[in-house]
Amino acid sequence: MFPFRVLLAAVPTVLTLMPVLAAPSFRADKNYPEIGLRMRTLGGSLPEPLPTHKTYSYTFKRGSDSYKKDLFDARELWYATQHAGQWRDNADNILILGRATRLLPRIESETAHVTREDFDGAFGAAAAELDPDDAAALTAWVKDFSGCTPLQPESLRTGFNLTSALFFPVEESASLVYAFRVKTRLPDGTAAPSDWFCAVVRINDGTLKSKTRKDFETHFLAKVSALPQSRLTSAAAGDPNKPGALLTPAAPDSQDIQEHPGRTAARRSIANMKDWWYAETPEYIFLSDIRSAAGKSLVRDLQKNMPALRGAFTRLIPPFKSDIDVSVVRIYEEPEAYKQYVGKTHEWSIGLWSPMRRELVILSQGKDSGQTMSVIMHEGFHQYLFYATDMIENAVWYNEGHACFFETARIDNRGHVEIPENARVNHLGRNFDAAVAHIPKLLKYGYDEFYNGSDQQRSLNYTTAWALIYFLRKGVPAEKLEAYSGILDAYLKALAETKDAAAATDAAFEGVDMPRLQKDFTDFWRRGRSSARRFDLFTTTE
Repeated sequence: MFPFRVLLAAVPTVLTLMPVLAAPSFRADKNYPEIGLRMRTLGGSLPEPLPTHKTYSYTFKRGSDSYKKDLFDARELWYATQHAGQWRDNADNILILGRATRLLPRIESETAHVTREDFDGAFGAAAAELDPDDAAALTAWVKDFSGCTPLQPESLRTGFNLTSALFFPVEESASLVYAFRVKTRLPDGTAAPSDWFCAVVRINDGTLKSKTRKDFETHFLAKVSALPQSRLTSAAAGDPNKPGALLTPAAPDSQDIQEHPGRTAARRSIANMKDWWYAETPEYIFLSDIRSAAGKSLVRDLQKNMPALRGAFTRLIPPFKSDIDVSVVRIYEEPEAYKQYVGKTHEWSIGLWSPMRRELVILSQGKDSGQTMSVIMHEGFHQYLFYATDMIENAVWYNEGHACFFETARIDNRGHVEIPENARVNHLGRNFDAAVAHIPKLLKYGYDEFYNGSDQQRSLNYTTAWALIYFLRKGVPAEKLEAYSGILDAYLKALAETKDAAAATDAAFEGVDMPRLQKDFTDFWRRGRSSARRFDLFTTTE
């Protein structure tokens, strides 16, 4: 991961009384046409998107050659197809809703993970069909979906709206698990049972299980019902502010957007979430819960500008292969929802690229759209480089230096990209001698060495990496410093051949006189840099 950090000044500690957390409640009826239900979710809760499934990159050997292949956790892929929605209240109580349509496929594999093709084949096979009248199959589905150990289910009163209702006692002390089917009306007016739904309540605030069970059965199960067919039809007609809608008018012709498993999974992750929507380009899919006009304007700008920026990435760093995966960008409006999604390890950040989840996650900076764009362009480079170099780990000086280089990119109305100096130039000026001396050491750093240490040291690492890339990308060609003109291309060529970042760095700087480079670097930054400022990377032929 490559999280984007901002350093905040210390603030005085203020002692306050902790609020008393209310027990889980189910009170307000809402329509969920994407699910086909009218129901009551957790009181005071917010909907949560399902995190994108993890991707496990394996390296296989074929003779003397090696190649990478993406594999997946079969349950995680299956769970995403059965998950209908989840909600979390301010006490971290969670309601998860599933729809039982297919059994978890059992796939033989030499590894702990499977290919997508093997999963798709097993998922679509007859053996994965769920017979709604097979009690053993339903129990197996409930076990796989809930992650709990269900005992013999208890039949519950169904009332007017349900055809079946089951309570599954489970060994887990803070979980409640139910399965139910609602009465639906077919177009011809006849009644039929729905698919089985599963509700999982996870109690986090210490409320007695018996109390939550009584409240759930009284206020959720007794009230849940199928939506009338007319409401389902109108929901399917499309509303630009509903989930699954394409944000317009900046979207390209939909014919240019090719389906891809990552794009499909991204849409599915917000499919039943009222406040979430998506926007697309052929290269990107943007997911967001932003409701403000300024926020939606930001996403329109992203639809327009990110393809141009991708073109700039490609011009400087041609991909090793022609087929690059779709880039998923998830943008949160509220800090708490962002923190919940990225987890405690990265809750301090305002943006990060997660290679395992193949997703760029951003916290919107509200009216400061410039700051949000800077974060997206920085992390978006990490995202591009991961795909462009075939998932090979890059040297941190190269990766972070370019991410900082692109974070100030300017894109005009014609899609032309310009790279001005970064504000880090001021930090460079204040720490110049230390930065120059730091170059040889920086080139040897791994990610732990780059990110660990004090904030002061980390800032020096970022600034030195940016200044070195700016010098190599703009200073060297502008001032015709031929001794260094092949460094970056040599790095990429060696990385493709060796698949080793350290070896690629050694190859890139082989024959380079480091003291002389440090002197030329110093001369470049000490004197006026007007030629480099004017140098246009994307129209000038080197």
